[in-house]
Amino acid sequence: MADRMDQLITAAVRQGFAVRQTERGAWVWVKDFQTLITKRTPRTPREWMYLVNALRGMGLEFPESS
Repeated sequence: MADRMDQLITAAVRQGFAVRQTERGAWVWVKDFQTLITKRTPRTPREWMYLVNALRGMGLEFPESS
């Protein structure tokens, strides 16, 4: 799962997102005036889809086109 999160973070940072993890494990995704906070790293396929779709709603293109 770490590889999946690494790919998502890398794509987000390339596209102008600021991404950080809090001391308690929550993820904070910021772009312009939009902020998304997730409680923890996704564990199930459904959680991954919710995260990716929420980030797409903020403007993330994932997977990135070549």
